[in-house]
This record gives sequence, C-alpha cells and structure tokens, in this order.
Amino acid sequence: MSNYTRLVSSSGSFDEMIRRFGVVTVMNADVYPAVDFSGTAKTVSEVVSACTAPICHLDTLKVANVTVEGPTKTITGGQYANPLIKFGKSARLEMQDALGNIAAIDALCGGVAEWTATSYTDPEGSNTRVYKALHFGEDFNGPKTIIGDSFFLDKDGNQVKVKILFYQFLPDSIFNLTQDAEGDATVFDMNGDLLTTVVKVPHQNGENEEHGLFYSILEVASN
Repeated sequence: MSNYTRLVSSSGSFDEMIRRFGVVTVMNADVYPAVDFSGTAKTVSEVVSACTAPICHLDTLKVANVTVEGPTKTITGGQYANPLIKFGKSARLEMQDALGNIAAIDALCGGVAEWTATSYTDPEGSNTRVYKALHFGEDFNGPKTIIGDSFFLDKDGNQVKVKILFYQFLPDSIFNLTQDAEGDATVFDMNGDLLTTVVKVPHQNGENEEHGLFYSILEVASN
C-alpha cells in the first residue's frame, strides 16, 4: 500500500512554481573548474554533465545575490533623441560566507593554500590534504563554473527544488580580513563577474540555437 501527503514533487510543480514564485533563502553551491566553452557551444545538460569534480562546497552562505546592469550602449535618434536600441548588459554574483573556507578562499578569493599530503580519509569522502598555511599576495583566480542547489516557493508556499547554474564566474580574487571584538562576527565576501557564455538553448523551431547567457534556473528532476 502506498502512502501519500499533500506535498508535490519538485519536478511536477516547477512549471507552476516558476510562473509565480518567492525566493526566501540562499543556495548551497559546488564550485568547479571552468567548463571548456571553446569550440562548439554546449547545451545546458552538457554543461551540467561536465561538472564532475568540485573544487569546494559552499554550505554556509549568508547571501548570494545576482545583479545585472545595462545597457552598455544606447542608440538614440529622432527629433527628441529618444532611445531606439539598447545593447549590452553586465552581471555580478556577490556571495557572503558566514565561515572562512580555505578551499573556497584558494579558489575564489586570491588566497594560496599550503598543504601537505596525507593518507587520511574523512567521513565524507577522500581527503588527501592537511592544510599548513594560507598566503595572500597579488594572485588572481581564473573563471569557475558554479552549480547551486536551493528551493523557491510557489504561490501556495510549497518548497520546490531548483538548480542554479552559473556558467562562468570570474572572481574578484579579493580577501578582506576584519577583526573586531565589539562588532558583528566577520563575514567573508566572494564576489565576481558573470561572463556572457554562448550556450545552446531550444528554439521554437525545435532546434537548439546559440544564445549568450549569464546563468540559468533549472528544474530538478524527481527520483
């Protein structure tokens, strides 16, 4: 005999949720080496499939905000010099972590982690590093691909799982260390630019067409 509740599956309700949704929390995210976007454009599923070995996991974020600005160019004309065509946007992802994470600082904040090899395996999986120091200089990090897991709320308040895919995140590679005994606890900023990435997206004609994207909000298929 099967048991039931009033709860709906994430995949079955994504369509209904995305029509009118609420965002109430941050994502947990895995950071990957940047997917190779050179050559033939990839589909969204191909990008996700290429992300297999995360550099670090972010599960203590306080905020993860995406902001888009534009246009970078505006064509005006006519008697009143009205805007005729607008072109160009820029996007940023600004994350704030409640806890310092040496692997994330090494990957996103310009830090240089120093470690020694070990045969120790932690309860969550293989761990071959014992960290010895964290160095800071003029180092910059290259692009990363980030996949975040979160949930949105539908109009009835149901939680619906979503996956947020940031195709190319170029970190600012800046780390600020604030020490204040009287103020709030230190938070750690991990900010950067979202690069426009050409991805194959389904078109009304049934074919995949190349389109420039910053990020995508994706349905999570139910098991």
